[in-house]
Amino acid sequence: MTLMAVALLALSQTSLEAVIIVDINPDDDPDTHKVYHDNTDPDSNNQAYFAYYDRKKSGDDNVSGTFLETTSSGSNVEVSAYNDGDGMANTPDNNRYTTLGEPLTLADAGITTYAGTRVVAFYLDANQSGKDDGVLGNNYYDVTKLQIYFSQSKTVEAPNGGTKATLAYSFTATEGANALRLFYGNGAANWDIALYVPATQFETFKDHTPVDDLSNTYIQFHVEYTDTAGADTWGYDRGADVIPEPSSALLVSLGGLITLFRRRR
Repeated sequence: MTLMAVALLALSQTSLEAVIIVDINPDDDPDTHKVYHDNTDPDSNNQAYFAYYDRKKSGDDNVSGTFLETTSSGSNVEVSAYNDGDGMANTPDNNRYTTLGEPLTLADAGITTYAGTRVVAFYLDANQSGKDDGVLGNNYYDVTKLQIYFSQSKTVEAPNGGTKATLAYSFTATEGANALRLFYGNGAANWDIALYVPATQFETFKDHTPVDDLSNTYIQFHVEYTDTAGADTWGYDRGADVIPEPSSALLVSLGGLITLFRRRR
């Protein structure tokens, strides 16, 4: 069954209208899943790719940096959490569902390539569950809001990244419907979902900013969902590189060749 057929069938049987179904066919290679592309308009500056990941937290996988952990004191609690940057649990008071909120820079997150696009990658270890939809099971994480900001501030006191923050990606459900439904595999030892946001949406990359400046550009990650089970973790790939755009790489190469030519003369 094709991914589209699975998605449509699952959507027709869920009580909550969702905008994404993640195919978890174990016979497929997780790396080949083109699960959901939020906003396919090439002129849009609000795009994201969501893919089934299902990789172990330990071993050869480099996804070992955690910047946000969320939880609640009971089931069916509305959670609103963000990485405020101080790395401490349950602070400030209005961020009580964040048990860990480490600062994260663009230099930390790095750049990888997905579907032919240079992206900043984030990884989710989900531990939520819901009613069995009859197709993919009951392991899903319904996100009602997901916003990613970037700014020059290491710490923030509000989930919108502060007054000088710039929005890189935004998803908001409408009136409790159209949640971002992320299905995932079994086991708390896995990273379940990969979120890929085009690097150009972090405006720092548009002007070929030197790599050194990326270490001073911080990412504020805000997520809202209804907690139904245990804690959830968002991480990043410590081994990712900051890869310049082809035009930047070409300019660097030409500069090196010109310098070499001048020296020889």
